[in-house]
Amino acid sequence: MADVAESVVVDASLAEAWELYFDPDMWPAWVDGFARVRSASGYPERGGELRWESTPAGRGLVTEHVLEHEPRRLHRVEFSDPESEGELQTTFEIVGEHATKVEQKMTYRLPGGGPLRALTDALFIRPQFRRSLRRSLERFGIDAAERASRR
Repeated sequence: MADVAESVVVDASLAEAWELYFDPDMWPAWVDGFARVRSASGYPERGGELRWESTPAGRGLVTEHVLEHEPRRLHRVEFSDPESEGELQTTFEIVGEHATKVEQKMTYRLPGGGPLRALTDALFIRPQFRRSLRRSLERFGIDAAERASRR
């Protein structure tokens, strides 16, 4: 098991950030490697499921099961794709009058990989997961600020 985490402070209220985070029409703009929703049942509520496809260079078909969903505070999912499985926890925190901290922590496992799995993970996979979280959160912050400025 390995962990990666990233956070961003966005120039948007908690309500605006939360709304954008769960707007599936906006996911292709900010979720790194996201192409399209394949199916959703009860998402984003606890017990819900989301299946989405990545771009060709991405993770393939990703399935998410919602473990926790506390409005405007916490969203935690269990995920699996062809190469990895684990959990992604996203938290939201007010840090100013119109600013929100959004933090993501991913705990993941690599089911395959052979004897060099630990080395490959440390040198290549973990840094890629961290960069992916960072790209998503940076784009999320830009989109949230743009959306907030239009209101």
